[in-house]
Amino acid sequence: MTTENTSEPQPESTAEPPPGTPPESPPDTYLNPRHLSLVEPSLADFYDAIREADREMNRAAAKRAAAIYTAQRVLADVGRARAEAAERAGGPRPPWSPEEATKEEFTCEVGALLRLPRRTAETLIEASRTLAEDLPVTREALATGVISYRHAQVIMEQAWGIRVDDDPEASARARAVFEEVLVPDAEVLTVAKLADRARRVRERTHPETITARHQKSVEDRHVVFQALNDGMASLYLTGDAEKVQAAYHRTLDTALTLQGPEETRTLTQLAADVLTDVLISGVTPDGLGKGVAAQVNVTVPVLTPLGKSEEPGYLAGYGPIDPDTARRLAAGAPSFTRLLTHPETGVVLSMGRDTYKPPAALKKWLEVRDETCTFPGCRRSAKRSDLDHSVEWQHGGETDAMNLAHLCPYHHAVKSYTRWTPRHLGDGRIEWTSPAGYSYIVEPSADMRPPRKPKPEPKPPVPIVDVWNLDPAPDDPDDPTPF
Repeated sequence: MTTENTSEPQPESTAEPPPGTPPESPPDTYLNPRHLSLVEPSLADFYDAIREADREMNRAAAKRAAAIYTAQRVLADVGRARAEAAERAGGPRPPWSPEEATKEEFTCEVGALLRLPRRTAETLIEASRTLAEDLPVTREALATGVISYRHAQVIMEQAWGIRVDDDPEASARARAVFEEVLVPDAEVLTVAKLADRARRVRERTHPETITARHQKSVEDRHVVFQALNDGMASLYLTGDAEKVQAAYHRTLDTALTLQGPEETRTLTQLAADVLTDVLISGVTPDGLGKGVAAQVNVTVPVLTPLGKSEEPGYLAGYGPIDPDTARRLAAGAPSFTRLLTHPETGVVLSMGRDTYKPPAALKKWLEVRDETCTFPGCRRSAKRSDLDHSVEWQHGGETDAMNLAHLCPYHHAVKSYTRWTPRHLGDGRIEWTSPAGYSYIVEPSADMRPPRKPKPEPKPPVPIVDVWNLDPAPDDPDDPTPF
């Protein structure tokens, strides 16, 4: 018996998909995993290698912090031993105690060893101590490589502010809570997002009110200058939030009033011009600053202002500037100071033992040569530094360009009260020897030596004839054969 299938083909469903369902699309052959596997190798190994290299750097940062902390502890013991020995020996006490001298020796040693300025070295030493003593969870996360040193810095910078002067136990408890919250976030957030999160968490966990903290923090207001490339620089101001914000908005409001159909500058450019114009030649509401103009020191090669050279000028405290700017500054200069750019300038470079105080021309010469403090890594302006005899005057040192150098007050004290010693090398370079025995050479900011005369071309050597070993002359067919 034959059975026929008489069922009709079912029509396609016309029911609409639920709202929010993405429309179907044909498979993308470019992103098809099966096709990609044929032409693209697995990248997991490469990414694993990148992550492991990053973790290795994090572990190395933790290792460096531990080494610095260990050295700091050892040097602290040395300082105490030196203090006890000095007390037993009696005699006058220097301005720096043995503990202070040892501490500053260590700070300068770390700075010179790692090529860091003083403040950065101090921060690194304090960060190493903080990781070892105050933030064990952060230290462990860094040592295992799961967070970077930059993430650890964010946690430390906020944790340093969590303290109550008269209650160290409350400070420690607040830091522990802060760290417990932040370290897991540091494993997944970027540095910028972690910094924002850290400020909020710190505010909630800090045992002191923000009013009390602000009264202390306002003492740390400051301005920082930073040189940039291509003749540019930045100026950073840190102060009361409402004052800095008000200054920012007033700058923008003033810039807005200058906009118009004929103005080609952007709002950002106008704001920068407004701020610099006010700072350089403006007057405060109470009249402070009236009659005071900003001053800069510019060294201009003699042929550049004449248009016969495109050699750049040199702005003290910054570096090379373009020739057009150098010409403009030179054209507007009310006066010029003659410096040693040629032997005939007449600047006296040595007073020997005749006088302790260097003359004005020599001071200016040295200011241009050094430009900054001459201790390794220090960038404090020579204008705000001391002109120091490297070999002390009372020990027979001379008032001579090769025995004088600028030192900021701090490094002047380092030279006087610690075992760091300088030695002039005779061409403007200074060699510093650290207490650990390392040597660091500081180059002069400007080469103030007279131009060297070109050496004459050497004369060709006169040929030497050895009369006892003359080569026989070639045979001459016209020469008769000797007997």
